[in-house]
Amino acid sequence: MTLIQLAANLASQPMGHASLAPISRLGIEAIAARIVHAAHRAQKLHYFEPVAETPGFPRALAHTITELRLQGIPADDLAATGAPGVDLALLMNLYLGELEQRSLADLPLLLRLAIEEIARGNHRLAGLPLVLLDLTIESQSHEKMLAALIEKSPAVFGTAITGDEQPLQSLLSAVPESLDDKTPVTTLDRVRYWLFSPQQPPAAAPDPQLIFSAPGENLECVEIARRIRALAEQGIHFDRIAILLRNVEQYQPLVEEALRRAAIPAYFSRGVARPDPAGRAFLALLACAGEGCSASRFAEYLSLGQVPPVDKHGAPVKQPLQWTPPDDEILANFPAPPPGLDIGKPGAAEEFTLSVPIGWEKLLVDAAVIGGHDRWARRLRGLRREFQAQLRDLDKEDESNRPHIERRIEQLKSLEHFSLPLIDMLGALPRAANWSEWLDRLSDLAQVALRHPESVLGVLSEFEPMGEVGPAALDEVYDVLSERLGLLRNEPPRRRYGQVFVGSIEEARGRAFEAVFLPGLAEGLFPRRALEDPLLLDEHRLNLAARLDTQDQRVARERMLLRYSAAAAASRFVVSYPRMDVVQARPRVPSFYALEVLRAAEGRLPSLREFEKRSARSAPARLDWPAPHDPNAAIDDAEYDLASLQAALQLRGAAAKGSARYLVESNASLARSLRNRGRRWRNRWSSADGLVDPDAATLEILATQRLSERSYSPSTLQAFAACPYRFLLQGIFQFRAREAAVPLEQMDPLTRGALFHEVQFELFRKLKASSLLPIGPESLSKILDIADHVLDHVAARFEDDLAPAIPRVWKSEVEGVRTDLRGWIQQVAAVQSEWLPLHFEFGFGLALDEHRDPQSTKEEAVILNGIRLRGSIDLVERHMQRNTLRVTDHKTGRALLNRPQHVGGGAILQPLLYALAAEKLLEQTVECGSLYFCTQRGDFSEMSISLDAQSRERLSRVLETISESIRHGFLPAAPQLGACTLCDYRPVCGPYEETRARRKQRDRLDPLIAIRNLP
Repeated sequence: MTLIQLAANLASQPMGHASLAPISRLGIEAIAARIVHAAHRAQKLHYFEPVAETPGFPRALAHTITELRLQGIPADDLAATGAPGVDLALLMNLYLGELEQRSLADLPLLLRLAIEEIARGNHRLAGLPLVLLDLTIESQSHEKMLAALIEKSPAVFGTAITGDEQPLQSLLSAVPESLDDKTPVTTLDRVRYWLFSPQQPPAAAPDPQLIFSAPGENLECVEIARRIRALAEQGIHFDRIAILLRNVEQYQPLVEEALRRAAIPAYFSRGVARPDPAGRAFLALLACAGEGCSASRFAEYLSLGQVPPVDKHGAPVKQPLQWTPPDDEILANFPAPPPGLDIGKPGAAEEFTLSVPIGWEKLLVDAAVIGGHDRWARRLRGLRREFQAQLRDLDKEDESNRPHIERRIEQLKSLEHFSLPLIDMLGALPRAANWSEWLDRLSDLAQVALRHPESVLGVLSEFEPMGEVGPAALDEVYDVLSERLGLLRNEPPRRRYGQVFVGSIEEARGRAFEAVFLPGLAEGLFPRRALEDPLLLDEHRLNLAARLDTQDQRVARERMLLRYSAAAAASRFVVSYPRMDVVQARPRVPSFYALEVLRAAEGRLPSLREFEKRSARSAPARLDWPAPHDPNAAIDDAEYDLASLQAALQLRGAAAKGSARYLVESNASLARSLRNRGRRWRNRWSSADGLVDPDAATLEILATQRLSERSYSPSTLQAFAACPYRFLLQGIFQFRAREAAVPLEQMDPLTRGALFHEVQFELFRKLKASSLLPIGPESLSKILDIADHVLDHVAARFEDDLAPAIPRVWKSEVEGVRTDLRGWIQQVAAVQSEWLPLHFEFGFGLALDEHRDPQSTKEEAVILNGIRLRGSIDLVERHMQRNTLRVTDHKTGRALLNRPQHVGGGAILQPLLYALAAEKLLEQTVECGSLYFCTQRGDFSEMSISLDAQSRERLSRVLETISESIRHGFLPAAPQLGACTLCDYRPVCGPYEETRARRKQRDRLDPLIAIRNLP
């Protein structure tokens, strides 16, 4: 039992009689902030007035007042020390007034009540024999309590480390028996005896196990885990081994990870700290409010898995209030919850479980919302309409993205119902308010927005004494809460046996272990730099008669920590330090504590270079190859594999063959991956190269995907010549490419294409109604005016529907579309064409709507003996003399470098396929098909392909090759030269597919090569 635990046990009954409640460390800081605010507002502070409003002042004040009260220093004595003492005395009196007014007991009062309870002699723990193991007397209050216990105790036995015996000797009024009279023999004995001794130790042989270094704190912890496993193999039980930490917050996560990898059970005295998803989600919401309700911060909140229960409409439900005890050393001894709260009682409202789609986060980033409820509602509605516009434009090509976009539209509906109520709450948070108002608002927000708000509510409850402090801005509230809401600490198990002890050095006092590891003996880590109290410097402390810490005591206490570490070991003591600061990429040097350990053990102090080389040899792991030389010393499979591969790579000839075979024998997934990769580099075609020679069941499924069994879009069929495997993924499997983030500085390419085609469609309809077709130079001026009007009208409708995130960017992009539109019209007028436009957006095999030509049909086009097509033709024209038709597909991208004669190596099929489809459906002769690049990027160029007998024959060869490949199940990854550069499916195949394809047997690719050679 620790002294604090004993004091809490003794004082619990007196506190109950006095109606006092214990206060946590955070609560003391809250009261400190309150009294500083009151004193500063009343202009009562003088010395501390310039710094009273700084963020760290209340915390420093809480520490200083607690120390002064523990030492029993009255405010009058404090005021006599000088200017800082006057302000501190004022603040201490205000602090005492707050404690009395709120019926709170801090640690000094707790100890005083414990002393009074001991004096009464009624408590069951008073009057028992005492054993004091390595007890540190931290203050006068602690000393008085111990004196009271000793006075009532019939027998007292105490132990102390050499050099720290004076306080206990004075307390017991007895001369201690020294156990250091034996001549030190072992390395551990020598370290204990000669550590920090002013005398020169006698020389001794080096101990290679005493000290080591590693390239970074994480590898240092891994090396400790490796040595623990070695000790366990020697028969030392895990619970007889300890890892003592001077920098617990920095080292404990690394130690935890290393022991987990090594499968070593561990007992962490302070529990295991885990990221608190509720706290981080709550901080993300506050950051969202601070950034104007930004979508990215709201997406961060969603990603943390704290979405609360929702009602039947999808809106979040406020959860019932639950009390959570604060995480504090004192309050942990008072576990009973306050009366009057129904803990764990389910709420009355009916709750529904909501599974948050992953797509929500992507939708919010796409929405790029910043603003309140109206802006969020408008932007989410606009994003839904943007998806609908993209859906219409996709019908022109293929429907591989249709299920994805439809799913995102449904996700948007759910997101609106869930997010808008929370956005209302975030938008209603005040810009600045007193803490009382903040706590009310934030408690309501936590109960509505978090699935498990208990940890957040527990932290908020500790700030109640700060209610009148303020006004505080939102960013100040965020800074204060961020320190406590990021991590959640789980309590350690009740029994530590069978597990390695991991804790601070202070927690090892009074304990004994066979082996003790002490990491972190690097400059700046251990020893820590001794700092004076910023509010009561040592020059003022010396004016007080009480035993207040000064710089000498702080340095001595730091040295005693090293002594305590060595004293806890029974047979082995190992120290270490990181020789590299991995975060800042700079070397570290050992602290003089590490050098002192070596001096005490060996009787000499080596040069720094010799010391560093020696300690590095004890742990040869490297940052670029974090594994030992010997695979048998590995702590987990990853290290074993690296060590084995390192040994195998050094073998030559026959000895190297099969040296790493165990990898494929122990891991089936790795074996399959390696074998498939090997097959892909062989010259024979196999199933690792794509869809190659499948079984009968797969062929039966493929039969339903033939060109005569289902419809394809021309753009999908074009993908075959570039790579049959791309055609398989896009056209048959209908895998969509991974979406890339589009910068807010430009319009989404799909949206731009949809806008341009919509403007063209509306323009042709108006020109047809005004009898201004075909476009000619005589009506150019009027047509340009109509085009500007149409663009303004369509763009305004798009802007209203889509609610673009940045209006300036939207307007700039619209003007870019205007430039392209006018340039295209001028180019068409200059040709003085004899082609009369008949149909605009003529669709076939697609759903009908107002955005298609009235003559569109749901029927698919069946061409060339059963090939089924679907799509949408941008423009169908009739020659005014020959009475033949021409089809045109408008492109908004770059023009082709090589102009095709017929099929362009199988990559340009749209002109001929659209021409055959129009000929079949409109029952008129089609003369040719064209590609018109109607933007500046495409140089306003046009490519026309005649629909003659030769074109029909070559198109038939291409489609027949595709049909045969599907029928035989031969759709391998065989890309055309340069096709992988811009392929959306490159992450599936990897970067070397073109190189691998050149190594394959060529005979099976002859049909593919043949169509690639077609002009």
